[in-house]
Amino acid sequence: MSMKKEYIPYIVSGLFLALSLIGIGTGVYFYRQYKASEEKLKNPTEAAKKEAQELVIKIGKLIILPNEEPQVATVGDVETLKKSQQFFLDAQNNDKILIFPNAKKAILYRPSTNIIVNVAPIIDQGNSSTSSGQIQGAQGQALKIALRNGSGATGVTQRLEDELKSKIQNMTITEKDNAKRMDYEKTLVISLSDTLNKTVVQQLANELSATTSALPPDEPKPAADLLIIAGKDRR
Repeated sequence: MSMKKEYIPYIVSGLFLALSLIGIGTGVYFYRQYKASEEKLKNPTEAAKKEAQELVIKIGKLIILPNEEPQVATVGDVETLKKSQQFFLDAQNNDKILIFPNAKKAILYRPSTNIIVNVAPIIDQGNSSTSSGQIQGAQGQALKIALRNGSGATGVTQRLEDELKSKIQNMTITEKDNAKRMDYEKTLVISLSDTLNKTVVQQLANELSATTSALPPDEPKPAADLLIIAGKDRR
């Protein structure tokens, strides 16, 4: 049975309030349609709560979940989502998204095979730092980061690598080298991938007390998603 139009805002109003916080892309329409039985139509709020509780039980056997009731959405147009948001690269239609607003976590779950497809942080657009102080790479896809020393001091890139490990759960350092110049005053965070969310890049820069920048003309482009050039501020 198709859902009456007057029920849709009632069901998803709370969901989209939570989704407005998520920093994994813009223009996301998780909730294309909601197929329901006659009982769900009579009480859509209770139906959504029951679905969330059932998913928490199933997913809680696979991963430790935050101690809060999640908002739940269903992937309905996966091809559109894949084009603009890295979070959904491995998604399929009818996958479930669980949003935990207080813990600032999003989980992509596939009921058909009972697997967790992806996990990502929710980034508050009004606050560049996360509550946990961590930035997570996409599950199964390590964030590739190149490090260069533009400060003229020794040991800077190693200290920077150690700091990044405390902030990013899933990353690979692809390069540690000297920059072409040794007079960088400020540490630069440079996005090299069109698929990286700008909010996440800015968040990382804030965590490092660095500045986002375009690739300097005299620096060769490394094979990485991000290039971080350590400046004199990291001596």
